[in-house]
Amino acid sequence: MFVAGLAVFLSGPAQTYGVSVFIDPLIRETGWSRSLVSTAYSVATLMSAGALFLVGRQIDRLGHRTVLIATTIGFGLALLLTSSVGHPLTLVAGFALLRACGSGILTLSARTLIPQWFIRRRGRAFSLLGLAGTLSLAAIPPVGEALISWVGWRTAWRIEALAIWLLLLPAVIWFVRDRPETIGQYPDGEPPPEIPDGQPKETEEAAWTLHQALRLPPFWYLLGAGIVPSLVVTGLSFNQISIFTERGLPATVAATTFTVESAIALPMTFLSGWLSDRYPSRFVLAAGQFFLAAALLCLLVVDSVGLALLYAGLRGASMGLWTVAADVSWPAYFGRRYLGSIRGATFAAGIVGAAIGPIPLGFVYDATGSYNPAILGFLALPILGMVATLLAKPPLWRPPRRQPGNPS
Repeated sequence: MFVAGLAVFLSGPAQTYGVSVFIDPLIRETGWSRSLVSTAYSVATLMSAGALFLVGRQIDRLGHRTVLIATTIGFGLALLLTSSVGHPLTLVAGFALLRACGSGILTLSARTLIPQWFIRRRGRAFSLLGLAGTLSLAAIPPVGEALISWVGWRTAWRIEALAIWLLLLPAVIWFVRDRPETIGQYPDGEPPPEIPDGQPKETEEAAWTLHQALRLPPFWYLLGAGIVPSLVVTGLSFNQISIFTERGLPATVAATTFTVESAIALPMTFLSGWLSDRYPSRFVLAAGQFFLAAALLCLLVVDSVGLALLYAGLRGASMGLWTVAADVSWPAYFGRRYLGSIRGATFAAGIVGAAIGPIPLGFVYDATGSYNPAILGFLALPILGMVATLLAKPPLWRPPRRQPGNPS
């Protein structure tokens, strides 16, 4: 649990909030346009989606420990590469490796490691993982800014690479084990209940492969609904300052709303974990979509600081509920055995959604001079997502029949 939380916290330098503090110093030194750097970042983010899809299978085959060791080494190398960029192509390569290793694979590995060790207490475990993400959001940007002011942006990235190797790599090597069963333990620290001979074993844990899951409607319901928060929230966040200034609000309000969103999301992650351990997670997912729809409705009429803060609070409630419940749902529906492959595919889909999100808002604003038509269009997405999650009942798992005379 500690190493997974440390991995999520230290993924910060590869997340958008960690990279953002380096953009202006990079532009000032290189003379590149903001649109060129933004395009390089978007292309690199899309490239990282393909890496996630491929590496998810390797987590199932090689195990979390091996993948985490390789990823941590690659993460540090990515930071060193971005610290020495001198051409736009090397910038794309650096960003692609940074987003793939730090933002993508490292987070995927941590979020698929937790379900291997927790079943009954998964919600609470993922709530603590959410706390690590919130602390990263609060700590990494100011640390990055301080390093840039002290030693410059290139050396700051090199210091971050060294910190990743010194803090995370030893922790992964010493403490990470792929599954409790490999060291004679059990998930949650409790042995499973005995099943008397002759009784059906439908209670055995599900073990759907990605190929099998792709044939099940609940997979597509959860996948489609899961793209909605990535697409909508990224699109709104990318254009948030412009949206608020269009309504006559100062740009500082946009920065304040991010703080409020984080403050509300933190307790909601713990509530989501508590609810997900006690009730079907699809109801918690539906609640997350409901709050996102409410946030969009509020954004349509935002014209004061009070409404802007209400919008931020609704977004925070949505993200806090959704993130934990989604992490709980995938292993609960499809099991732990092939979770790397399944979550690799869903993470990749979320990244594609995030890359697409800002585009409709920009096109609609250029065509109409207003964001409201695009926001109205976005409003349909969480409503459909809410319906999809309510329809996504867990598939019935029946263990494969053993052939007579085959002890395996």
